[in-house]
Amino acid sequence: MPPIVKSIEQLRKELRTKERLVKRLQAKRNKVLAAVAKIDRRIAAISGAGLPGRGRGRKPAPGLGAGNGRRRRRRASGKPLVNYVHAVLKKAKGPMRVKDVASAVIKRGYKTHSKDFYGIVASTLRDKTKFARVGRGKYKPAA
Repeated sequence: MPPIVKSIEQLRKELRTKERLVKRLQAKRNKVLAAVAKIDRRIAAISGAGLPGRGRGRKPAPGLGAGNGRRRRRRASGKPLVNYVHAVLKKAKGPMRVKDVASAVIKRGYKTHSKDFYGIVASTLRDKTKFARVGRGKYKPAA
């Protein structure tokens, strides 16, 4: 049996038909998901418990909804890293290297779980409004 040969116009028509079907199915899926979310909220309100996997009923951050594989991250300590770095450099007698700043910040009480804390401190020090680069790898607070 010879293969069926379709013209380009027939293929385009078939493609448009399938695209319309996909759009309808996606719209239907979105409606069902919205209904499930509404039911979940009602269950949580009645039982007094949060939704599964979300902690105690908190809403996820924008763009960090369920199913996209990313977790919401919190600051490791109360004060921003920039404040710690600025305080360390102000207290220093002269310019400091990045690795010395990183270790001094941790000694001052900044908690981090980063595998590359040096890189984070280095990128923080690149802010020219707050820090001045004196030499290769040496920084001081901006005047």
